[in-house]
Amino acid sequence: MAEGIETTVAEMLTPLLQTEGFELVAVETAGNRKNRILRLLLHKQGGLSVSDCKAAAQVVRPILEVHQLLSAYKQFEIASPGVDRPLETAADFRRNLGRTVQIEATSERGQAFEVQGQVVDVIDGCIILEQTSGKTVHIEISKVCKAYIQLVW
Repeated sequence: MAEGIETTVAEMLTPLLQTEGFELVAVETAGNRKNRILRLLLHKQGGLSVSDCKAAAQVVRPILEVHQLLSAYKQFEIASPGVDRPLETAADFRRNLGRTVQIEATSERGQAFEVQGQVVDVIDGCIILEQTSGKTVHIEISKVCKAYIQLVW
């Protein structure tokens, strides 16, 4: 049921949230049978504030209630995925052009490898990274297992 509801909610709310200036990054379900949580992770250009979360909730809650998608959940949350969020889609990588990322992926032969570099471009489902050595690496997004921004503290 969890994957089904995640897909249903994402398909239902993505266009509405886009018109409100938000990008739906993920729909998550968590908790146990008594304390289930439905969580929407949103991105907004320039950052997501608490008032943005409240505004988004006011827009989407009535839709979720009409379709009875909240009845199985004790809590409904809207949050930012945070700075250490995983990068999964072409939009995630485009949003981080110029940033250094760490990627775990599989090769055409199915072997796992890791690469780090600065996101230079995203074209036709492919991430183009420039490593510190100056070497350019192309990685298909479909081959990415994990990807994160390399945070510098």
